[in-house]
This record gives sequence, structure tokens and C-alpha cells, in this order.
Amino acid sequence: MPESDGEKTYLVRHTTQETVVDHLRSLILSRTLKPGARLVQSTLAEQLGVSRTPIREALHKLDSEGLVTISAYKGAAVADFSLEELQEIYCVRIALEGYAAYLAAQEVTESDLEKLEAFVRQMESLYAKSERLKLLEVNREFYRTLYAIPEQTRLHKMIMKHMDLANVYRRMAFTLDRVYGTTVPDHQELLEKLRQGDAEAVETLTRVGLEKTADALIQMLQKSKNEHNQQDS
Repeated sequence: MPESDGEKTYLVRHTTQETVVDHLRSLILSRTLKPGARLVQSTLAEQLGVSRTPIREALHKLDSEGLVTISAYKGAAVADFSLEELQEIYCVRIALEGYAAYLAAQEVTESDLEKLEAFVRQMESLYAKSERLKLLEVNREFYRTLYAIPEQTRLHKMIMKHMDLANVYRRMAFTLDRVYGTTVPDHQELLEKLRQGDAEAVETLTRVGLEKTADALIQMLQKSKNEHNQQDS
């Protein structure tokens, strides 16, 4: 547990990269560190009573989770995200992607199924290696390919725009085992329903998957905020 001394917070005893990561993650998710706030390694190292090395490693870890952005010119900063934005983006995604999946299931060809199956096989391999971010990239390609099947250009562009707007939340979601752990079986089931041409089931699976992800993220953000408020009270 950290001990405070004025402006400084010392992470005592087992001071490791993960300890620093957990502490900074908590500050970000609770909004103690606001979106856009600069994260200066030397300042954080002094505040936490550690060297700059675990700070640097922690920032890169949080960058991979989508909580921090790192620029060669501006350095590290807290990523811009909010509960309200999350809900708005996923509300749009659920509607658009559910509809696109329904259309795709009606027009999918054997060639399309082969491409989608190849993505699922890649995801299975990456999951076995715990390559979360790489799996997330393949996940995006799976859906980019799926939603292109109906050849609705405007719809496809809108979907990919909102998927990319949700990138920080998608990366955050893949840090949650309850989301990440169901990714491969969910896609296996979706692929099977596509093979069967069951458009309604494909739409339902797509919508429910997005709803579960949004719910998990909302619970995580609300829990962190509540814990922070309890500490302050």
C-alpha cells in the first residue's frame, strides 16, 4: 500500500513495475489524473519514490491498455476517455454493427467464410500465446471483412469510424479477462451461425457481444470512481 508524505506518495516494500502500473491505473480510472494530463517521468518518479525505469515501463504498459498515449514530441499523457463517450459510441456501434452483421449473413459466400475462418484461426493462435493487442488487431480485421460483405459503402465507413473512435475502450476491454476470455469462443459461434446463414442469430450475437463489452467497461470505470470517492470520504 502507498504511504503519503505531503506531495509525495511512496510505494513501499515490493516496489515493482506492476505496483507502479496498478497505482497509476487506479489514478487514471478514478479520474484523479484527468484526460490529457501530462505524465512526466521525473515528476512521477519523485512523487512515488522510485526510479524512472519502472515509471517508463509502466507508462508503456498503460499505453498498450489504451489509458496513456505516448508521443515522440509531447511525451506521455492520460488518454482522453469518459463514461459518457463510451456509452454514446457503443450505442451507435451496437445499432450499426448489428444491422451490418444481419446483412452480411444474408450475402456471405464460401470465399468470405474462408477469410473469416482464417482470422478466427489467427485469434486462436494468438490467444494461446496471450498476445492480447495482436489479437485485437486481428479482431478488427475480422469485423472489417464481415461488414464489407453487403457492399454498403456508407454503412461500412460509419462502422469503421466508430470502431476506431472506440479504440481506447476496445484496448481497455481486452485487459479484462471476462471480455478477453470469451473472444475466441464468441467468434467461433458467430462463424458457425454465418455458415448456417442464420441472419437473426448473427445479428443477436453481434449486438450482445458489444453490449457485454460496454457493460464490463462501464462497471470497471464506475467501480474505480466509487473506490476513489470512498477513499476521499
